[in-house]
Amino acid sequence: MSGQSPLIPTFARMRAVVQEKFGLRPCDWQLLSAQHQLEQKDVFTVSPTGSGKTLTFWIPLLFNHDGIIIIVTPLNILGEKNCDEAIVRGFPAINLCAETATDQTFKDIEKLKYCVITVSPERILTDTCFKLLWKSNKFTEKLFNVTFDEGHCISEWGKDFRPLYSQLGDLRWFLPDHTALHVVSATMPPHILTDVKTKLRTRPYNLAKIIRSNDHPNINLIVTEMKFPRNSMHDLTRIMDLRPGQPPEKFMLFTNSRASAESTCNRLRSDLPSHLREKIIWFHSGMTMEFRIDAMEKLRQGEIWGICCTDAAGMGLDLRDITLVIQWGYTSSLCTLMQRLGRGARNPSVTAMGIYLVEPIYFDTYSGKRKRPLVEEGTRPKKKAKASQSEASGQLTRTNDEPLHSEVEEDDKDINDGFDSDAEVTASQDNEMERRSEVLPTGNSLPSTVNPSGVSATLPPVPVTALLPSDLENCALERAAMYAFINAHSHGFCRRRLCNEYFNNPRGQSFFTTLKLN
Repeated sequence: MSGQSPLIPTFARMRAVVQEKFGLRPCDWQLLSAQHQLEQKDVFTVSPTGSGKTLTFWIPLLFNHDGIIIIVTPLNILGEKNCDEAIVRGFPAINLCAETATDQTFKDIEKLKYCVITVSPERILTDTCFKLLWKSNKFTEKLFNVTFDEGHCISEWGKDFRPLYSQLGDLRWFLPDHTALHVVSATMPPHILTDVKTKLRTRPYNLAKIIRSNDHPNINLIVTEMKFPRNSMHDLTRIMDLRPGQPPEKFMLFTNSRASAESTCNRLRSDLPSHLREKIIWFHSGMTMEFRIDAMEKLRQGEIWGICCTDAAGMGLDLRDITLVIQWGYTSSLCTLMQRLGRGARNPSVTAMGIYLVEPIYFDTYSGKRKRPLVEEGTRPKKKAKASQSEASGQLTRTNDEPLHSEVEEDDKDINDGFDSDAEVTASQDNEMERRSEVLPTGNSLPSTVNPSGVSATLPPVPVTALLPSDLENCALERAAMYAFINAHSHGFCRRRLCNEYFNNPRGQSFFTTLKLN
């Protein structure tokens, strides 16, 4: 039987086979996601970091009669991780990158040598070999589904710096009717979910959603104001006092650019004696794959104390005992922040601290000279990002898996040959961060709902039903939510409550209740 007509097993049958093949007992929500996929529905699987979303990739492969799945990932390191895990599970797999995406590889794919293919959005949309592959009936008849790992990136990353992410819905014109879509994420608030559905052209008559709460009650959320100029990094060393040379908590320090990852690492190292400085390393997409794999293993084994990193270290990370996560500097997205802080305490028996170090201008107590624009400025259409010469001429090649510029770090090791250098990428990232940091709510108080007009008003106490307005455009809503998150305690409401509202988390659920479905 082809990949397009799988028989639908019962939960009991799926659980028994998964236990036999993988040696673990799946949760009910994982089985439900797999069942909907086998029913050839477009599926959204939303569950917190560390809860086992990747298992929903592999369960259907046990029952779809050698069907093929394509996994679209934002980072090459994540694609490599998914590929390796598929092989461990017993499924032939290939991660398509500059080194592997050869003509011979695509011939092997057409001959059905692999049942798992991981690839970047840029490659699947622009590689001429994929355009030929879509015309192969032998291949498309076996194509079970296309899975989008970290699916929130379709909305968040497709706005400006990875525009091809917003064009992934064009795949619908090439895919056969039986090939469904599977979107997976830990952070997908309603407005982003709606945007992703629109961009991917999902079929409303054939859609299933599994929505789990992404609340991590074992991560203590702390927002603290920077007391010193950011470039001095005194606040960083204030939080992480390494001068005695004693090992700190196992940590991940997230930054918004490669340059910042390196500079924060060097600053922390300067407080250590020379023989201990290698205990802290920087980690971003500019490092080789071999280095990144080795660094993750050293962190896992406790050979290093921690890493200063970008999202290249976060997505797909499977470390269970990180007890300190720091976000260095403002980020405009609660999705990004929760993804990063959610790397802590993935073992439910572990407690972690998530610290968000934010520049003073983002607090409503700020009285400095810099202007604080209105939230509503975030609703203005952004200028279209200038395309590179290659993009403008349509000359993207198979060596260009990922983009040149980003606020959120991407794995772009394949694009430095013939394009911008790392220094130019970093400068662009820093300029973009500075531009984005200018959009803020106004006023010195936070009303019961964030006031998008910036007009002062006397309002009743915060109602139980709503902390955020419901009539803002997506960009303004994200900035309003982040402003409310930063200033929550000074206005009498809980940050967890805000997150539960923003992400529309099911009531009474958390990371723990998700795991209890076992």
